[in-house]
Formats: sequence, C-alpha cells, structure tokens
Amino acid sequence: AVVSTQSTGWNTLEKGGFISGDRLWRMPLFKEYGDLLKSATADINNISSAPYGGSITAAKFLQNFVECKSWAHLDIAGVMDNTSSMSYLPKGMSGRPTRSIIEALRLMSLEK
Repeated sequence: AVVSTQSTGWNTLEKGGFISGDRLWRMPLFKEYGDLLKSATADINNISSAPYGGSITAAKFLQNFVECKSWAHLDIAGVMDNTSSMSYLPKGMSGRPTRSIIEALRLMSLEK
C-alpha cells in the first residue's frame, strides 16, 4: 500500500512496481482519517482508535511531521514475508518493495 501526496511520484512508483513485478496500490489520505488519531491526553495519538485503516492512519500520523509538500508512505509490513513460494520469490523474507523503489529511481533518473 502506498499513500502519496502527489500523482507524479505515485505514477513513477507504480511503473517501477509494474516493471519489477511488485503490486502497488495507492491509498487515500482523506482528512477524515485524521480524526482517528485524536487523543484525550496528547496532541495526537500514534495509533488509530479504530481497528481498520492502519496504513492510512500511519500516513496521517506522519503527515503531521513531514515538512516536504510531496512525499509518499509505503506500508510494507504485509508484503515483507512470503508465506509460500511465488514464480520469482522464494518463501521467506521478500525484500519488497526494494525492486519497485530501485526501478522508480531509475525511471526518475531517465527523466532528467
């Protein structure tokens, strides 16, 4: 899952994922998800008050501290470990989305 504040970076990362064989999915960063981080005892809570939307609320939490206008959050916890072999990945730690990031950076270097 990827949360990105701008489409250009997301498009490049998605292309890198397509080339590398990693499946990436863009998630929304809706304002309403920030409500799940409200706290009675702190300025902001670092965990959602709901049992859903963990990837998105993690990105909403980071958004409070990122000063750069264009950024992306890659939630890789669910894909870091393959429980069974795939055609190009053995069972075990996958290294995902390292290949996607490398391909996206390669594509970005070609644009300059």
